Amino acid sequence: MASSLPIPAPSDPPFAAFDDGEQDRTRLLVTAAYNLLDEAGLEGLTIRAVLSRTRLARRAFYERFQGKDDLVLAVFDSSLRSAALQFGEMTRQVESPMEALRLIVSSIVVGQLGQGDSVESGAHLRSAALSREHLRLAQSRPAELQAALQPLLDLMAGHVAAGIAKGEFRPAEPQLQARLIYNLVSTTVHTVLLQEEGGEPDLAEREALAGAIWDFCRRAIVA
Repeated sequence: MASSLPIPAPSDPPFAAFDDGEQDRTRLLVTAAYNLLDEAGLEGLTIRAVLSRTRLARRAFYERFQGKDDLVLAVFDSSLRSAALQFGEMTRQVESPMEALRLIVSSIVVGQLGQGDSVESGAHLRSAALSREHLRLAQSRPAELQAALQPLLDLMAGHVAAGIAKGEFRPAEPQLQARLIYNLVSTTVHTVLLQEEGGEPDLAEREALAGAIWDFCRRAIVA
């Protein structure tokens, strides 16, 4: 997300490709990685720390992941899918595609500050760590990162398509519009998160930024 995204805990990650036992162990590893990011940021996320936290053998880790990058990608994947489901529920009863997109954009920018999480809870450490990894993985593992982002992009594109059909948005290719909006939002929030490292994020500043970004996006897509 976020990973600048308001990434929730991977409560029910999409591990359907594994049998039940494999799902449990994979979920255990991903949840341990998530918690370590909360507690100590990227520096605290090591394979040794994950194995110590889960009490699994090294073999159990390497049966599922080739290395740390694969584990981080799994955190992205489960978290972003959870975020897409969360945003889908949040916008399901919203009739206006414009308002639905605004809610998604604002939620991404404000992140977990808007959910009452504090810096001490680890949300800020995790967000900053995943922002750094997002930028790196976009270069080294673009296909896998794209796959992790796709559920969120599909949700946004669906609202864009609905807005075009209703005449709220100008005609355009929905997936491209969704990607342009996401790229603007995520790049801006990445910068903010890195600037906030070592300090306490300000909810009012994030809300003002969310309003400014949404106004920019709205002017770009409105009919």
